[in-house]
Amino acid sequence: MACKFYEKKDIDIKNHSNYKFNDKMDLFDVSFVDDLPQKSSGSLDCGLYMVTYVGCLTFGEGVPNVDFDPHLLGTRYASILWDYDSRKEEEKAQSDDEAPMRHSRKIGITEDTEVHEI
Repeated sequence: MACKFYEKKDIDIKNHSNYKFNDKMDLFDVSFVDDLPQKSSGSLDCGLYMVTYVGCLTFGEGVPNVDFDPHLLGTRYASILWDYDSRKEEEKAQSDDEAPMRHSRKIGITEDTEVHEI
């Protein structure tokens, strides 16, 4: 089953119940927060910062006021992905947008293999 991502339509802001009574120039609330942890100037990887802040803001947790440890967060996200993959493998689950699962290849000598001794 395909996810049909490219067939999906945009949100009709003029008629959608969550937006139609809002000012069209001011659709979303914006929060300004002081003293946010920032990545070091030599680092080009802002992905962990973005994912962390999106998670904090999405779940209403607020931004933690502690030292930001990108290595610890990288380990955390890697372990979450590993756990997710392990559970999918155990359940033989497959997402709609993934290629079909392949059977494991068996490598070795079978009864049809001709063996030559040297």
